[in-house]
Amino acid sequence: MPSTSESPIAAVKAQCAALLGQPIALGTVTVTREMIRAYAARVGDAATLATDCAVAPPTFCLTLHAGMTPRIELPPDVFGVYGGHDLIFHGTLRAGETYSRGVCLSDVYEKSGRSGGLTVVVRHGTIAAADGTPVVEIVERQIIRHKPPATAEDRS
Repeated sequence: MPSTSESPIAAVKAQCAALLGQPIALGTVTVTREMIRAYAARVGDAATLATDCAVAPPTFCLTLHAGMTPRIELPPDVFGVYGGHDLIFHGTLRAGETYSRGVCLSDVYEKSGRSGGLTVVVRHGTIAAADGTPVVEIVERQIIRHKPPATAEDRS
């Protein structure tokens, strides 16, 4: 963590700057029919369960994603929340195929929200076929901001 003389948000931004654009390999995974079937059962996807589960439904990709990687260390007076994601499909995930997974911190920017300024950290994940061709890209956002001051009600 950078020097404590910096503001907490400045410290977070400095940490992000050091990680920006650095690819992180998350390993490979071979998708199985059992993985697809288990996912379909968990989410109540009757259409997929009615098949041989050779082709994964689109949102199955989220089970292969590492989520909020790389992790950002937040000071005690700062908090982060999930800010949503976008899925970009270039192909279909299939049982029997092996995919590589990777991620990088791709952007950090300031934004003004209803309750003040905030910092948005953007991570870009990729699930790629054995030949390196992207199958799915997952772009997720984390919102980071100062914790609001405690109210009398919070302290009681």
